[in-house]
Amino acid sequence: MTAMTATREIVAAEPRELVAPSALLGPLAVPRDQVYRFPSGIYGFPDARTFVLLPDDAEGCFWLQSLEHADLTFLLVDPFRFVPGYVVEFAPGTWSDLSADAHDLLVLAIVTLPQRKGDPPTLNLQGPLVLDVASRRGRQVVVETVHGVRHPIALTTADAP
Repeated sequence: MTAMTATREIVAAEPRELVAPSALLGPLAVPRDQVYRFPSGIYGFPDARTFVLLPDDAEGCFWLQSLEHADLTFLLVDPFRFVPGYVVEFAPGTWSDLSADAHDLLVLAIVTLPQRKGDPPTLNLQGPLVLDVASRRGRQVVVETVHGVRHPIALTTADAP
């Protein structure tokens, strides 16, 4: 067997799925193409840089599970579904490590669940996550918006526009 043949066999044997431990969701068998790298981390969690993005059963909702920390899971939503008039402007070259094609970018907002019964969940609309689906890289960005980091929402699809 040549060195080239041995390399091909090793590559072919690499599993297409990985198991992501999650304290909240349990062990997750996920395709490798759902793994995103955040080279700069997420604000407050700089050492968490590899995540898996999982769609939820509710349309426009996702789970972002850290692969480094089983106890770090974010609930994300499509802010454009839940906040009428929300806009994120991308200045050319601002995020050179992400795709220049806006069709490859997914913008999601982190949900903060309420600490007190009766309070609404909130969205961080000032610091959305931008995911480049083509390169599987992500970044949390700070944008200027009339909405803040704790914008209250109703998390039912019936309430979404």
